[in-house]
Amino acid sequence: MLRAFKKVWIPVLLLSLVIGWSSLYAQEPASKVFEIKRNNDRRVTIPFTLINNLIVIEAIINDAAPMKFILDSGARGNIITSVYQEELYLNNVNIVQLAGLGKGDSIEAFQSLDNTIKIGSRILALNAEVLLLKEGIFQLDTFMGTKINGILGHDFFESFAVEVNYRRKLLRIYEPNAFQEKFRELSEHRKWDALPLTVQNNKSYLEVGYKHKNGDPFTPLRLLLDTGASNSFSLYESKDENIKVPDVTINSIIGTGLSGKVTGKIGMVQSMKVGEFILEKPVIAFPDSHSVRRVLRIEDRKGSIGGDVLRRFKVIFHYENGLLYLRKNSNYNDEFYFNSSGLEVYTPIPDLPYYVVAYVREGSPAFLAGVKEGDVINKVNGRHVFNLTMNDLMNYFQYKKESGIFLKVERDSTVKNFRFRIDNQLIPDS
Repeated sequence: MLRAFKKVWIPVLLLSLVIGWSSLYAQEPASKVFEIKRNNDRRVTIPFTLINNLIVIEAIINDAAPMKFILDSGARGNIITSVYQEELYLNNVNIVQLAGLGKGDSIEAFQSLDNTIKIGSRILALNAEVLLLKEGIFQLDTFMGTKINGILGHDFFESFAVEVNYRRKLLRIYEPNAFQEKFRELSEHRKWDALPLTVQNNKSYLEVGYKHKNGDPFTPLRLLLDTGASNSFSLYESKDENIKVPDVTINSIIGTGLSGKVTGKIGMVQSMKVGEFILEKPVIAFPDSHSVRRVLRIEDRKGSIGGDVLRRFKVIFHYENGLLYLRKNSNYNDEFYFNSSGLEVYTPIPDLPYYVVAYVREGSPAFLAGVKEGDVINKVNGRHVFNLTMNDLMNYFQYKKESGIFLKVERDSTVKNFRFRIDNQLIPDS
């Protein structure tokens, strides 16, 4: 048994969550880890919080205090990244090596078996595997603005049919066999698309169409289905000769994986096709090959599809049927936004609206205006940050239309004011 005590928080920059990992030990967890208790009604509704396009729910591990987890279809297992309660007990512990996205080496983690995980009053896992990271890699609080303890991955999606209502921020969890008739009807419903998905090595994959510019045909690409990525799409240029990085791009730290930072470029392509849905001018992340070298070596995928696409639909993950059901919602026609300001912000104290500039992209509007790493933001466009969540603050920096930004910051006990404009720096190749 391992007693995990509260850890010290260390700020780490994260632009968008990019989680991919592969254990270096050979063990496949049993299917149907979770189940619905008191199953006279074999479905359960769970509210969630949507932060930066990521689904956050509460869960209890081994009767500890409630913890917050990102629900991540792109992760093979359940990972604890931070412990805030005074103590957490984990059963049957040994040390393993993990590796994933990022430029660094593999890392050590505690592998723990035979744990209970409780979600709400009726969803329970009795023999769950949990990994506790020994190093503070993700520090999810930095860009989420609230305490996040880790991620729940494949076990949850494998056990149920999982419906995500992004607009109402509700999960509806079904015991699959009890609702076969419902899902047969959805396949024939004119407002729903039923798309084949492949579940392999505890991850799910979807085939989508990619069009780089006008006049190109759609190229089929196999992508990881990843609710744990906040962006729209990531594509791996070296995995397919048809994937081309646009002429106009922005260099960026795309995110952080188990093996460190993921760097690359972001750009805009003409369109992506998901089933019969054509998404125009999506913003795409193109990680550099070194950041995704492990994925390139061991996985047959060309990239991933993330939360900024999925939030445009009501979504049902049905691994047992090998289907993904999509029905577009009122977010569907939203443009694909990106951070045009060049600023990334973190909060050193989770759940406190205290925001510090973590990174300023060289050559960006904020950089040219004189904003620097370490500046403490007091106001944005006249609004005090005490009244803003992390989501609210970052929305100011997303390009929606050309607009002006006025920042009041504190630097070395001195108040400074900055003005700059954000505009559309990305256009698809013609």
